[in-house]
Amino acid sequence: MVKNDFQTVVVGGGAIGSATAYWLAVRGQTDVLVLEQHTTGHGLGSSGDHSRIIRHSYHDTIYGRLTRRMYDNWASLERESKQGVFLKTGGLDIAIEGTPGADIIDNYRRVMASNEIPFDTLDKKQLGERFPQWNIVEDEVRATYQEDSGLIDIRRATLTHLALAESLGVIVKDNTTVQVIESFHGGVRIVTGDDTYTADKVVVAVGSWVDQLLKPLGQTWNTTIAEEQVVYVQTPHVKDFSVGTFPVWGWHGDDLFYGFPTYGEVAIKIARENLRRFVTQETRSPEPHEDETAVVLEFLKERLPTGVGPVLYAKTCPYDLPPDRHFILDFLPGHPRVVVGNGAAHAGKFAGLLGEILSELAVTGRSSFPIEPFRADRPALKDPDFVPVFTLKG
Repeated sequence: MVKNDFQTVVVGGGAIGSATAYWLAVRGQTDVLVLEQHTTGHGLGSSGDHSRIIRHSYHDTIYGRLTRRMYDNWASLERESKQGVFLKTGGLDIAIEGTPGADIIDNYRRVMASNEIPFDTLDKKQLGERFPQWNIVEDEVRATYQEDSGLIDIRRATLTHLALAESLGVIVKDNTTVQVIESFHGGVRIVTGDDTYTADKVVVAVGSWVDQLLKPLGQTWNTTIAEEQVVYVQTPHVKDFSVGTFPVWGWHGDDLFYGFPTYGEVAIKIARENLRRFVTQETRSPEPHEDETAVVLEFLKERLPTGVGPVLYAKTCPYDLPPDRHFILDFLPGHPRVVVGNGAAHAGKFAGLLGEILSELAVTGRSSFPIEPFRADRPALKDPDFVPVFTLKG
């Protein structure tokens, strides 16, 4: 039997792909290649910008039971690299009493309690005393504060994983677009514009580009791409919104608004989960949308009035959404050498752990973590009549 060029080829050098490459090397693989279609650390996918929220508060126990190990993996990366990628800020979730958002807060509390994660419950008076930046005109709110929440510097984390992987012998090739993946007896063939590589396994972690590569191999689901947007606002009250004074937060109303204290820029970062502007790779735009910026600024004016200031900049990013918006961590059905890693547009905080899980699948064929709900042959991914559900409420 002819030896393949590599033990594993990782397609995609973003947050998940970079972590996978690192963990493959940790697991002893000496022949690993990462192929990234853009420059490593680029901002065209889901792994750019300064920050992603990390938290124990989650909508479903299938994620809640993974959060402790998620935090452990980021701590391990910091020890190994001597680089800071996690910043603890505390985290706040808020909803008005009597609204569906209050039920979401209750669900977060149930998930954390079931995993023995401590948290504080705050009423309107307590919220105002601890975080007077908030303007609450309603009679009562339901709020939860969890001290371990914070942010992951996602771009720094990606580049740190890649640097450690390269120090362990992994080869990283950027500006290299994979055009075709083919299964054959004994391996996988990966065709780029310039070369063809063979590998024992391939891990595909390409976010919103996944359909282009896996549809020819029989991928049964369609990935919806939503164009989301974040806005950096230069508050004149920077001290009141600095780390140590103001936490990461989520406001659970008709829309989910979320934000960060000042980090990366001398400005607060704020966004809403829009899930209305659906695009393709061909129609998506790097230019921010004025109407979305206006919605975010109106929320800021209403709820965090001392945060209002000039817009430093706004930017768009793609959300890659499987039909049920759950992770996909599995072999592609019918292709026992093709591993799929899809984070469903909420995996930034989990990226270090997902890299470990995908490396287990590539090396041993199974994972030691509870990933059964993330199978690639689950009904939501196989049933053509499944109605997509993109909001994380369950």
